[in-house]
Formats: sequence, C-alpha cells, structure tokens
Amino acid sequence: MREETMQHGNKPQRPRMHGWKWFFAGLLFVYVMVYMPTPYVVFTPGSAEEVKPMVSVKAGDEAEAGTFMLTTVRRTYANIAMLVWKAFDPNAEFGKKEESLRGRTEQEYATEQMFNMSNSQLGAVLAAYNHLNIPYKLESQGVYVVSNDPKLAHNELQTNDRILEVGGVKVDEFADLLQALQGRKAGETLQVKVQRGKETKLVNATLVEIQDGNDPSKKRVGLGLYYGEKKDAVPTDRNKTVTFKESDIGGPSAGLMFTLELINRLSPGDLTQGHRIAGTGTIDLEGNVGPIGGVRHKVVAADRERAELFLVPEGNYEEAQAKLKKMNTKMKLVPVRTLQDALQAIE
Repeated sequence: MREETMQHGNKPQRPRMHGWKWFFAGLLFVYVMVYMPTPYVVFTPGSAEEVKPMVSVKAGDEAEAGTFMLTTVRRTYANIAMLVWKAFDPNAEFGKKEESLRGRTEQEYATEQMFNMSNSQLGAVLAAYNHLNIPYKLESQGVYVVSNDPKLAHNELQTNDRILEVGGVKVDEFADLLQALQGRKAGETLQVKVQRGKETKLVNATLVEIQDGNDPSKKRVGLGLYYGEKKDAVPTDRNKTVTFKESDIGGPSAGLMFTLELINRLSPGDLTQGHRIAGTGTIDLEGNVGPIGGVRHKVVAADRERAELFLVPEGNYEEAQAKLKKMNTKMKLVPVRTLQDALQAIE
C-alpha cells in the first residue's frame, strides 16, 4: 500500500515538468525567430507616391488630370522569421546590414538619406527653372553634420548638428567653414557652436589631417566630418517660389519626377494628359538624368499603383527591362538620359 501510494503521489509532477519545458522551449523559439537580431536587411518594393501633394508652387497651375509618381524601395532589418518568409518572395533581395550602413550609425544613415532627398529636391527645382528660363539665385540655409568619419574624427559633434561658428568664425555656408580652418594645424582643439534641435551648444573638436580631393599627396586640416549644406533656389518672380512638404522618404532618386511635376505646375497646360506616370532617376541643373539603386523593386511598386508609363534612367534600363519581362503587366518602360527625353516620352 505504501509503495502504491508513493507512485500515485509522484504521477502528477511529471506532466507539470513537461509542461514547463514546452513553455520555455516555446519562448526560446519565439525569441530566436522574432527578436534575435541578424546581420541581414531585406529590400522589397516600396511605394509609388503621388508627387503633387509633396510640392507647393505659390501661383502654380494646379491642372493635373493624371499623376506623376515617385517610387521607393523598402529596407527592413530581418529577423529569422522574415528571412524564412522572404526566401519564397521573388521580389525580395537580401543584403548585409554593415554593407548598407558602411560604418555609419542608424541616425547618421537617416540624416544622409534626408540630405540626399533635400539635394534631389534642389536639383529638381534648378532643372525646372532652367528648362523654363525662370531666373533665380541660390541662398545657403546652413552647414550641417551628416556623419563623423570613424577613422579620423575626434570631436563632440553629432549628426544633424547645424554648425554656427568654428573657432569664433561665423559659418553661414560651406565656404565660411573652409575659411575658418585656414591657417590651422592638425591637433588643435577648437570650440564649435552648433544648433542641436532647439538648443545652441558649444562643443569641442580636434582638427585632423585629411586628404584633399583624390590626390593622396594633398593634405589639409579638417574636422573629420561629412557635411551637408542646405540651399534654396529663390526665383526673381516670387510667385514661382517652390516649397516641399516634410516627408519620411529619403534618398536622391526622386529628382526626375519632382522636375516633371514642377514643370507641370510652373507652366500652363497638363503634362500628364490624364495618365499615371511613374519613374525614378537623379537630375542635375542641366537636366541630365542619372542612374539609381533598387530599380527592380521600383518597377514592381509602380505597377502595383497602376502606372501606365515608367521612366527609367538609361543606365538602369536593362535591369528594369529584365524584371518587367517576368511581370504580368501592360506598363510601358522608357529609358531616358535627359529631361528632354522624359518630356518626349510623355508626349
């Protein structure tokens, strides 16, 4: 009886122990699949965004029966669950996080993308003004820290700091910064006044020797920073003033589509003629269209938003065409090298 009683008393404990083991195994599985970081990022088709709501022209022509659309790529840090899931997605592409950041922090990467977008917008305005012969002048809106060079920098500056003074010399534009460093020597520590958010701060920065241009024998002193200078194009006719609304979209590749939207708003008529026109590509003030990254994803994004025409930089055409052939779409793909090519394709 005693032995039998002891056996009965022990039986309920075994299922409880097994239950806890499964519980912890489940927690471990969830952690590994969802929360454990991996060194990978996943690139997938992003969005095709209408450009018109992003741009304002003071006395512009609002007629637009169709739409111009910029296209994006979605970049996502991958957990193991996503890596497994996206392995079966023909539109997904994998990359290494470190290759994407190239030594920058996440904040520095985000600042760089925002400055790329700002430069893209400025290039678009200049290309539109030059195409329509609208006179303007450029005005600097300040010099900003994009990132520190991790191999050189020895300072207290942070990404997105606006540099106001260096060693007591006022800095309004990049030329002022170069002037402030003239005659200085590597190893000197200067006080730098910056605007950080809503605050003004004094921080220290030690000058370092950096390479001047592509010639390794040419050296100069600097702060060991990558800079961004914000500029505005101010038209003589203030009724043609262009402003851009804040957006969380970064990168340099929306220039061409911004330019087309601006030409449409700064001149009479409707360039879209009722069509849905998407595209990508950088643009300079002379109207030259440059290649970009991620075009295979942008073609998919445009098709999902029912684009009829996709304008692609000539340098990206083969990659875009290869992707298009695998898609069930009637969207037309046209390579462009200049703004004039894009305008002719639309006509």
